[in-house]
Amino acid sequence: MSYAYFFGCVVPSRYPGVEFAVRWITGPEGLDLETKDISEFSCCPVPGIFYSTDRDTWLALAARNLCLAQRGKNEVMTICNGCFSSLLKATEYLDDPKTRGRTNKVLSKIDKKYIGIPEKMEGSNRRVFKPVSVRHFVDVIYRDVGLDAIKSKVTRPLEGMKVAVHYGCHYLRPTENTTIDDPNNPEKVDEIVRCLGAESVDYEDRLACCGAGGGVRSHVIELANSLTEEKFKNISNEEADVIVTPCPFCLLQFDNAQKAFTKRGIPVIHVAQLMAIAMGVDVKKLGLDLHNVSCYPLLAKIKGV
Repeated sequence: MSYAYFFGCVVPSRYPGVEFAVRWITGPEGLDLETKDISEFSCCPVPGIFYSTDRDTWLALAARNLCLAQRGKNEVMTICNGCFSSLLKATEYLDDPKTRGRTNKVLSKIDKKYIGIPEKMEGSNRRVFKPVSVRHFVDVIYRDVGLDAIKSKVTRPLEGMKVAVHYGCHYLRPTENTTIDDPNNPEKVDEIVRCLGAESVDYEDRLACCGAGGGVRSHVIELANSLTEEKFKNISNEEADVIVTPCPFCLLQFDNAQKAFTKRGIPVIHVAQLMAIAMGVDVKKLGLDLHNVSCYPLLAKIKGV
C-alpha cells in the first residue's frame, strides 16, 4: 500500500519539525512505509470555515485533492485532524451520484473528474469504484504497523515521562458515518504513548475542545484562550510533562494560548514528534525551538538526548 502524504497548511507554515518527524518515522530509518509526495495538493480545505459557510466550494476544493490521490491509487495519509475530517467527509458526500455530478461539472473546468478507485469484483470482470481512502497518521501507525513494531524501534524509552494526550474534536468525530477510535473513550494515541515507555495521564475533561475549533481562534481569541486555560489547569493538576496531540491546529492553540495566562507553560508537541524522540531521532531536527512554549525542560528529562 502506498500512502500519499497530506501535510495540510499549519505544519508547513508553522511547525516544519512535525513534517520532518512524520517523514523520518515512515521512512527507512523508522517504520519503512511506502510513501509518496503529491506536490499539487492544496488546502483540504479547513472544515470549520469552508464546510460551515460555503459547502459547494468546500466540496470542489476537497474533491480536487481526492482526484490527485485517485490518479495514483494512493491512500491519503493526513497528519491533521481537520484535514482528515474534511477529506473523509468529502468522500462520503461524493458517494451520492447527484452531488458527484455537480462537483465534477466544476472540476471539468480544470480537466479533473472524481470517480474513485476502480477495482475488479471477485469472480467477475465487472469493475466497481471505491472512494479514495483517507486515513489519519495515527490510524495508519496503529492498525497497519502495530504497537509491537513501534515498540521494537524504541531506542530511547520515555520512562518517567507523564504525557497528557489531547485528541481534538475532528479526530473524535470526523464524519457522521465514520470513526477511527471510540469517540467517548479513545485509546489509540494513549496506547502509542505507553508503548514508547511514557505514562499517559488521565485528567478532567480530557475530550474537551482545545478552544480553537469552529473558527473561534480566528474570531473570538479571548474565548478560545479561556477554554484552553481551563484545559491547561486540568492538565497541570496531573503534573504532566508534555501535552501530546495528533492535530497541528490543536498544537498551535495550546502552544500560543499559554502565553496569555501563564509564565510556566507545558510543552506541546505532535504525537509524531514524540515517537521520533523515542525512536532515536536527532532532536535538533524536530523544530522544537520554533515552539512558543520551550521544550527544553521536556528534553532534559529524557536519557540520551
